[in-house]
Amino acid sequence: MNAPPVSVMLLCDHLATAGGVERFVCGLANYLSCQGLQVVIGSTDAANAGAFYALEPGIRILGADNDPSRSPVGATPLGRSWNMLREQWRRGRLISAFIRQERPSVVILNGLTLACSTLLFLRGQGAAVICCDHNHFAARSGVWQRLRSLLYPRVSALVSLTQADASKFAALNPRTRVIYNASTLRATAPAETNGLQVLAVGRHVEQKGFDLLLRAWPAVLSRVPEARLRIVGDGPLRTSLTAQADALGISPTVQWIEQTKEMVDEYRSAAVFVLPSRYEGMPLALLEAQALGVPAVAFDCPTGPREVIGADTGIVVPPLSVNALAGALTSLLVQPDVRKRMALAAIERSQRLFDPQRQQEQWLTLILETAKLSEGRRQWTQTF
Repeated sequence: MNAPPVSVMLLCDHLATAGGVERFVCGLANYLSCQGLQVVIGSTDAANAGAFYALEPGIRILGADNDPSRSPVGATPLGRSWNMLREQWRRGRLISAFIRQERPSVVILNGLTLACSTLLFLRGQGAAVICCDHNHFAARSGVWQRLRSLLYPRVSALVSLTQADASKFAALNPRTRVIYNASTLRATAPAETNGLQVLAVGRHVEQKGFDLLLRAWPAVLSRVPEARLRIVGDGPLRTSLTAQADALGISPTVQWIEQTKEMVDEYRSAAVFVLPSRYEGMPLALLEAQALGVPAVAFDCPTGPREVIGADTGIVVPPLSVNALAGALTSLLVQPDVRKRMALAAIERSQRLFDPQRQQEQWLTLILETAKLSEGRRQWTQTF
């Protein structure tokens, strides 16, 4: 009698919005489904909202609508921190309920806060769990880092997206693998771009540093007045960012674009990609830009940009240095020959180091190994 196929549940905070984690979850889910695994994805979004990114027909989505006991979490007089704690408690309870309901072979928890919240409810459940934080090791507060140090040693495996953080995760759990993010968007040659458009992509939150980019933009315009800045995404800081652009007098040169599934066109219309983030894990937008042959400028975050950008594919500048960011953008915009060389080198480096097939195969190998070890432990426990 054939053994049932391995079942996998991939979980994250949101699925109905565009973002790097969401794209990763949906992309890996599609690959695993095509390999014959039973795949369920879940989030704290409403299930009927669906996923922003396309999914294979056999993949099921679980969300808040699948939790009949959920009651709305409203604001309380006790302040923002207490409200955030209540929300994380709700998310952990919801996601752990999905796991108990589905009883998958392997669970993949994406994001530190979601992972810790869920693991608190899963204690003693014996689920085979893989955790992937999707951000650099010190990105969250001391409370979350302390919870991670208590909970991550107990899970089946950890995945670090960068070599820089691998030893830190391995100190918590020796079953740590490094699996780079990879772009599923590919090109064999750079696009021919005549304009001087700078592209930035991401949610409008403090982490992404769009306020720093806007501060740098007047200096770029002073040298390259025909340059244009295009920012793709949305988020809670959208209103304050547009107000900042107005105050700086740069609004006519800045375009704000809603999240879109047609990102290839956005990248291939850009002369330069910019990542002004204060911190990152392994930024998917940067990987996509490089894979499509767009020279990049980025702050030297604790992890991410320096592992993605080579000296011949872009410029990494000191963290939070607005002047350095403006200087690097200006330098590339006024040197088309340099941009062309960097574009070719970016595609070559992306194909060599960040191959999506290699990434997917590494995840599949880890999932199958984890499922096999978990089944072996379960059978041993039942025997004795």
